[in-house]
Amino acid sequence: MKTISLKKIAIVAVSALGISLVGTSASNAANEVTYDKVTAINLTKVTASPTVGSAVFVNVGMTTGAIAGASASLTLVGKVTAPAGGYVQVNALGTISGGSTEGTFSAHFAGGSAGVATGASVLIPGGANTSALLAGSTASSATAGVASMTFTPTVAGTYTLTVWHNTTAGATGDVDFNETRQTIDIVVAAAKGYSAPLSTMYLGTGTTQATSTTDLLPVSASKTAGTVAANIRVAIKDSAGTAYVGQTVTASVSGPGLISGASDAAANTANTAVGTARVSAVVATAGFASFTLASDGTSGTSTVTISVTDKISGATTTLGTKSVTFYGSVTALTSTANYTILKAGGGVTGGTTGSSTTVYENLANRINATDIPAVVVKAVDSSGNPAGGLLIKIRSGDVTKGNSTTVTGADDTNGCIEDVRSAANVYSSGGTGFYNCALSTPSSAKSGDATTMTFYVLDPADVLGVAELTTVVNVTVGGTTPGTETITFDKTSYAPGEAMNVTRTCKDTSGNPCADGVAAPAITFSKAVGGTAPGASTYTAGKKSSTSSTGVASVFAPVIGGAFSANATSGNAAGSAVTASSTVTDANAGLLTQIDALNAKIVALNALIAKIMKKLGVK
Repeated sequence: MKTISLKKIAIVAVSALGISLVGTSASNAANEVTYDKVTAINLTKVTASPTVGSAVFVNVGMTTGAIAGASASLTLVGKVTAPAGGYVQVNALGTISGGSTEGTFSAHFAGGSAGVATGASVLIPGGANTSALLAGSTASSATAGVASMTFTPTVAGTYTLTVWHNTTAGATGDVDFNETRQTIDIVVAAAKGYSAPLSTMYLGTGTTQATSTTDLLPVSASKTAGTVAANIRVAIKDSAGTAYVGQTVTASVSGPGLISGASDAAANTANTAVGTARVSAVVATAGFASFTLASDGTSGTSTVTISVTDKISGATTTLGTKSVTFYGSVTALTSTANYTILKAGGGVTGGTTGSSTTVYENLANRINATDIPAVVVKAVDSSGNPAGGLLIKIRSGDVTKGNSTTVTGADDTNGCIEDVRSAANVYSSGGTGFYNCALSTPSSAKSGDATTMTFYVLDPADVLGVAELTTVVNVTVGGTTPGTETITFDKTSYAPGEAMNVTRTCKDTSGNPCADGVAAPAITFSKAVGGTAPGASTYTAGKKSSTSSTGVASVFAPVIGGAFSANATSGNAAGSAVTASSTVTDANAGLLTQIDALNAKIVALNALIAKIMKKLGVK
């Protein structure tokens, strides 16, 4: 539809206090149509939830009778009565809010050049008339009407908008008794200000989408300039928990690193730009912003502070901080050994047994409690920050007793692979800078053998490229089949319900401790015990204890007094019975002993009393 000439229809707005024309209008001329030609006006609030500081729109509809004359004028006037302290200016629009174009009014006009803008052509129910405004009705809605009235409230409360057909030439300040009018009350709430508790900021590694899950994980990256180390995603919310648009979000860096920011259209929009500044401020036009942090060539811990400047109050509030570590060149290696007794006859130690006894899995992603590396090597830079991205090699002191390797450990071989810090890796060794290693032996390895395993990388500080950084673990070799297994209690006697430590021990057929990872049998007891009886497990250093490494007991003595036993079936060739005995003290027996002792004291006291009375001559 086309624009209606203001020569024909004028829309005027009046302020809350006094008369104020808005825009340019040729209203109230001598050819203004009479009061009886506009028979009804209807109003629809377009703004669903009006708040202070945001424009409120009301669409206007009306019903008219036939109006003769192509030069006739029709004027609509709007006026707002505001709550105390809420002076506002009303604006009249020739367009309507909600997405429709101006000219719904033109549905009342005949086609041709008379009465509408040149070139407009509108089909009217009941026929067409090139020289008159025909009778018709336009109902206002959120997307329809003949015009709009708008104002921006300054305080919370109820605003009353009155719209009328003004027929008094030259005067628009007051509605006359015979002028068609309509009112609508607009309830305006206080502005929804910025809410830090409802807003969120998440940290992610590199350009991987930051989420609430990735936010729980530490982030480390090389100090090499230009490396995108992390991204931070920010969602700004108002007090109602909805996107709070138009806020200025600022990220500032303390420590190494450069930041880059962007306003995002949605929460999952990616920002992959390489940071170039120490401070980046963006206007979150949709309520979302993202920042990337890139290395600047220096190592250390970087702290990124995210702050939000509220467009209403102007106050700047710190939303939170995120830390990222930039590491430099490796300067030292250290090692922690979990398993040091390797397999006789050849085999791999470390990780979880997969589809066969020679396949070991989940070294990088330790998703199960049983995904235990034989050795964890930690690499650090000069500041002690874990250093990632290395290939840790292994050199055996005797290749007939242990295998060397110069490749990254895979699921079916020995070697070291960097730990991947992720939500799934719940048993992570530490992530970046921590290397999970599996060790293997050749078929020539036999029970009782011993050697050293040296973990090494070239020293970056050596310009000749020959010096190494090393860490050494001593290992031995044990058989994979038990020869003898035993069970021992930590005490010969327990109080009822007392914590027990029950230990299984394994010797191979040569009398040496069994290889790490050999199956340890489940234990049953001749009497009911508390806690959980030790289940099937594996040996480490030839032993398996029922008490955890932190000293937490899992099984407790029976509550019934007397002897009891722990029993298992050995995994040796004979399937031998394995047993051990202990006792529980009888609580009742102890009580009887105490009663006997008390009775003896009473007898002695009575004898003493009798002796004293005799000396006193008392009979």
